Order: sequence, then C-alpha cells, then structure tokens
Amino acid sequence: MSLAADYTPAELRDLALEPTGAPARVLAGDPQTAEHVLAVRDGLEIGVWEVTPGEFASAKPTSGEVMQFLSGEGSITHADGSVTRIAPGSVLVLEPAWTGTWRVSATVRKVYTIFDAAPVAATATTAATDEAAAGTTATQVAAPSEASETRGNTADI
Repeated sequence: MSLAADYTPAELRDLALEPTGAPARVLAGDPQTAEHVLAVRDGLEIGVWEVTPGEFASAKPTSGEVMQFLSGEGSITHADGSVTRIAPGSVLVLEPAWTGTWRVSATVRKVYTIFDAAPVAATATTAATDEAAAGTTATQVAAPSEASETRGNTADI
C-alpha cells in the first residue's frame, strides 16, 4: 500500500468515518469516536479520527503520535499537569509512554500519524552505531524550552 495520497483540508474535514465506539476509559459524558484509516505500513498508521464531547483518559504505552486538529474545541491535560488547548490548525506530538486526559467541548476531528516506538528506538540505535563507527556524533533534537513550548498554549486514539 502506498503512503502517497493527496487530500485537501476540506476533504479531510468532510471524509466519511466509521464509528468505533466510546474510548476505553470514559470519565464523563458519552464521547463516541469514529475513524478512517488512510494507510498502514512499516510501523506507521495514518488516518482521520473524530470524537464527540466528553472526557476520557488516554495512554500511548508503546507508540507515539503526531496529530493536526481540523476542527473542534477542548483540551488535553498531560500527566505532568500541563494543558494543551485543542483548536483547528494546532499540531501536537505525543511521545511513546504518554498519558493524559481529553476534555472535548465541541466535536474534535484530527489527522494523525501513529508510530511504533520499537522501530524508532531501533533506528536511533542503528544511527548511533553507524555514527560511532564513522567517528561522528548524533545530532540531538532539543526539547522546546518552557518559554517556546506550544503545548501549554494550544492539543489518542
């Protein structure tokens, strides 16, 4: 299956989704989810996901996720207590082992890419080994500082 696809934001907002039921750990309300998987390959899943208003706990024990919100309103409270505001256009990256709570006030729709933690770790180990053999060092991506962090200002399947 090819990962190449071309969708406009309007097409993603209007894409028909399949109902997938309630999140596993509902805390308040009756949130219902729906999704359309666009591609699955090599430890990646790409799709469109939606959830109706409510509150639920969520976790990513063995995978990470990159998401961009297309519509909706709410917030995500991370395990460290920081809060991400969900708004159309905002982007959020969740690292493997992430946990938190979603509070959805208006139906949220997002485009997501879920990645397995194991291939990422294996790739990093291979790259570090290759660089050590070549006498180079790995470039580390620094975490954003609190002053520049968007997570506190902006938003699992």
